[in-house]
Amino acid sequence: MKHLLLLFILPIMISCENKKTQDDKDLKSDLKAMSEEFNKNKIDLMLNATPKYFSAKTVSGKQFNSEDYKGKDLVIFVYDKSYLKKSDTYDMTAELNEIYNSHKDKVQFIGIIEGFSDNDAELQDYIKNSKLAFDQIDNTVSPNKEEKLIHNISCTPAKILIDKTGKVIASSCGGKSSVALLDKLEKL
Repeated sequence: MKHLLLLFILPIMISCENKKTQDDKDLKSDLKAMSEEFNKNKIDLMLNATPKYFSAKTVSGKQFNSEDYKGKDLVIFVYDKSYLKKSDTYDMTAELNEIYNSHKDKVQFIGIIEGFSDNDAELQDYIKNSKLAFDQIDNTVSPNKEEKLIHNISCTPAKILIDKTGKVIASSCGGKSSVALLDKLEKL
């Protein structure tokens, strides 16, 4: 009787083991695909890095591709959506527009808006009322929207200058901290 029971249970055990092995393979494959997708959009914007090319649609509907600026200087501003509104102590829009207006003839500019935004109408209102003079990429997240660009900048507003060779030659973070960027821009 024990042998008969073993003959009945053994195929079930083998089948369960094969299912577990397949599930493990599927999970590994899914994780690998997610990792590849994550790394495909990952951009190194730290000082002295050479960021890989990236592209994303801007809020004006144009396609921005950093490769189009190969051989040109490019300033990237990264900021949380909350900075689009002037506060009692800091007006990011005025600071960034001043930098843009002073150097737009010799340098290209793009802004990257960060943060959580589950209200698209409110975000569009922030963007419209900010009156930033350069184009921007909406990189905000919500339960229904993932980041388009993944980078290693953790504080905002960040100001990054990539030179003609594709190397980050200036990177600063925080409001009213544009000295390094302005110094580099003046020397171009």
